[in-house]
Amino acid sequence: MIYNENFEYDEKFLEIMNEVLKEELKKEVNVGLVFVDRDEIEKLNKEYRRMEGPTDVLTFVYGDEDLYAEVFVCEEIVRENAEKFLSSFEDELLTVLIHAALHVAGYDHEYDTSKSEEMFRKQEYYLRKYKDN
Repeated sequence: MIYNENFEYDEKFLEIMNEVLKEELKKEVNVGLVFVDRDEIEKLNKEYRRMEGPTDVLTFVYGDEDLYAEVFVCEEIVRENAEKFLSSFEDELLTVLIHAALHVAGYDHEYDTSKSEEMFRKQEYYLRKYKDN
């Protein structure tokens, strides 16, 4: 599901996200991908993470056997981060979508710090694998 008719994206981003999920989960998962504005991501961040301010991506995973996830992306923050990290918008979007896919697959860097290093190692692996493809 894509929200935000003004946001044009390349289908390759969804394909890459699906490839990461297939490789990590080895089972079907339904993912709703929603693009929201700064105000909406800030509200979600405060309500569900008790964090002030906007963020680039939020991932919510439901269920055990039948997995479903919602991924909320703020295009504006992704663009700001791309500028801050001297990266292209496409590379930064790829980073947040791979990051979200790893959260869907069960990796966590916030509440389970033991998996943090592994998560970021895998994120770098997938970025190298799919960047410029």
